[in-house]
Amino acid sequence: MDAIGQELPALLAEREDGPERWRVETSSQLLPLDEEGALPLLDIGRRQREEQGWDVTVLLTELPRRAGRQPIVADCHPEAGVGLVSLPALGAFRVRRRARDTIAYLVAAHLGNAGGARSAAEESGGERKSPGPALGFSYEIISDREERRADIEEDGSEDSDVQLGTQGESLHLVLTGARGKLRLLTGMVRANRPWRLVPSLSPALAGAAAGAAFGVFYSNIWQLADAFSTARLILVNAAAVLAMIVWLIFDNGLWESPRNRRLRSESALYNSVTTLTVSFGVFCMYLLLYAVTLLAAFVAIPTGYLATTLRHGAGIPDLATIAWLSASMGTIAGALGSGLAGEDAVRRAAYSERELERQAQRDKEEQRTGREATRAEEHES
Repeated sequence: MDAIGQELPALLAEREDGPERWRVETSSQLLPLDEEGALPLLDIGRRQREEQGWDVTVLLTELPRRAGRQPIVADCHPEAGVGLVSLPALGAFRVRRRARDTIAYLVAAHLGNAGGARSAAEESGGERKSPGPALGFSYEIISDREERRADIEEDGSEDSDVQLGTQGESLHLVLTGARGKLRLLTGMVRANRPWRLVPSLSPALAGAAAGAAFGVFYSNIWQLADAFSTARLILVNAAAVLAMIVWLIFDNGLWESPRNRRLRSESALYNSVTTLTVSFGVFCMYLLLYAVTLLAAFVAIPTGYLATTLRHGAGIPDLATIAWLSASMGTIAGALGSGLAGEDAVRRAAYSERELERQAQRDKEEQRTGREATRAEEHES
């Protein structure tokens, strides 16, 4: 964030084609979510502006935002001088540069004259605007009413006249097409930092290493690996990794079940992210396990004895095949060992801080809804 703040004044000067007149200050803090797990952008931004004495406030968050099914890159309230950039929608690569360019665009095009800027309704006329300058990804700008209409269509509500009422218009930069959805998906996986999952799976890794060691030292496994075709080895490998992924997700309660029509799409997105996050972590663990198993095979298995056992010449490819099958066997054993890892430890490793907070809010809402349903049933009885 500090690096972005240092680069913004010069970039804003280029965008505005004038002298460098901006002074950028940065502040890091955990932004509070509301009861529904959403980010109250306008309230937080206005409070920050008043407390810090800033002309413009732009918030950065790891929470994904969507208009219907379209990923939102950024929001802004021109009259309030408040904007927000959703980092997951920027993808998995070049995030800092894209965030910097998006902030510069918001400030130069919409927020720079905060307090005297035209409202989003006047600026967009309630119609879809043409895309702004190149930001390294395809996007379009929609008004607040269009964003709410997309949410209503996603929710299936018919009372649109009431729900489309707003307290003030805003603008939203949304990603377009399948590439936009893929960019959001990969950005959310990156925000989860899936590489942190490997240290949390130490019990699973220990069980996998024990299973792999059995394959290295047991001559029948050598013969089995030699008899397997490449296609069969790939199939065993895929089955082992899939077993680990499925076990981790369901044993640790990482799978979300939608509660209503609108949340089906949201749950599908978060479940896809969870699956990719866990898959990446398991894949990293498997590569580590294979490397260790291959080293053990080189050290522990004499090629002469291996050739005698297999009844043909043996070399490095045979050792690599034995390590491959042994690592796959070990991964299946590791899936069982993953149950020894604490659920909280796995969840903390698989999710970002923001995702954990969103899930906590979701759990509270489910408990509240359950209590209200119980009271209603008791009242009826």
